[in-house]
Amino acid sequence: MAITATTAVAESDAGGLPQLDVSTFESQLVWLFLSFAVLFVFIWKIALPKVSNVMLLREETISSDLDSAEDLRSESEAIKASYEQSLAAARKNAHDSAMKARADIQVKVDAASAELDGRLSADSSAAEMRIKAARDAALDDLDDVVIDVTSDLVSKLAGGPADQNAIDAAVKAAKET
Repeated sequence: MAITATTAVAESDAGGLPQLDVSTFESQLVWLFLSFAVLFVFIWKIALPKVSNVMLLREETISSDLDSAEDLRSESEAIKASYEQSLAAARKNAHDSAMKARADIQVKVDAASAELDGRLSADSSAAEMRIKAARDAALDDLDDVVIDVTSDLVSKLAGGPADQNAIDAAVKAAKET
């Protein structure tokens, strides 16, 4: 029975597609405009405000994120400038400390050098004095030896005792020239 009902409907609708049936065309247009109007009002009053709100919320979020990022960038630049300033101050302090240490070391070196120069000068003076004393002692001994040798020579050559005062005067005169 289902087969006969289907064929009966198919035979009565020999016109083809129902939406292209000219007899129902006016009602289809009415329903089209009515559906369009309801859909338009729904989108205009309900959906579009929600989408606009979401778009505004996104725009505000993005704007606040950009402002926050700009604030953070400014803050990081300030921190960087502070860091560079601290680094420059630390370098200057290190340089000043190094220069002060160098100056302190130079003062110590100069003091040690002056002390050493003083000691060397004193040692040199003492050594010169010892050398002079040794030379004078050697010359005094040499005078005695010269006087003895001259005395012996004169006594051997003259055949008698020599005049000791004349020999002493001659040795002293030779020593001064």
